[in-house]
Amino acid sequence: MPEYLVRHLADGSEELPCFIQIEDESAAIYFNVIHGSKLHRRFTTEGVGKACEDYLLIAREFHRDGSTREREIALFDLN
Repeated sequence: MPEYLVRHLADGSEELPCFIQIEDESAAIYFNVIHGSKLHRRFTTEGVGKACEDYLLIAREFHRDGSTREREIALFDLN
């Protein structure tokens, strides 16, 4: 299972952890519960609402050979 984080594209160093989740939408829900109220943002991966331009969901997959693969998932604003 991948480890997730939400990356703030306007500030490339800001990454908000969403930890290991079963699926992409679970990571978005985790973000909403833990970080959403602090940032006044709520997201989904379901393709509803306006596409978010300043935040991106990242899934990091760690392989047995020591390599890491990042997958970018679009987020959509629920606000």
